[in-house]
Amino acid sequence: MIKPPTTFFIPEDEPFKIIGALPYLYEINLRRFLSRLQYYVNTDQLVVRLWKDDDNTYHLKGMWVDDKWMLLTGNNLNPRAWRLDLENAILIHDPKQELTPQRDKELELIRTHTTVVKHYRDLQSIADYPVKVRKLIRRLRRIRIDRLISRIL
Repeated sequence: MIKPPTTFFIPEDEPFKIIGALPYLYEINLRRFLSRLQYYVNTDQLVVRLWKDDDNTYHLKGMWVDDKWMLLTGNNLNPRAWRLDLENAILIHDPKQELTPQRDKELELIRTHTTVVKHYRDLQSIADYPVKVRKLIRRLRRIRIDRLISRIL
């Protein structure tokens, strides 16, 4: 199993707090996203990489449409973020591909510490979570508040 890199996961030996479920909710969203787009992962049209270097994580999103268009942002790429908290982003158009050597070098450095997610099942499911997290998430699902939380995230 691949565990998304985040410094927010609370070790199981520490007391459980409800906020400790937050990274698991993000992981559930990532798993759901990948399950819906698995075809594109299988056909190499979508690559999802998780970056982690020791205890350091990296919170940047990037989309490379082709060798000419790139979008770099710290913004979440979801409707909630688009409605509520759009952050600055850089849209790069490089029709002559003058930035290619620099971009390739940067991507190589980033990819050194990444794990490619090949299938949504490579990520943990709720059944794999610590007992207290699992119970809380199942309770939230029963009252369907998990949908509201997903919109907030």
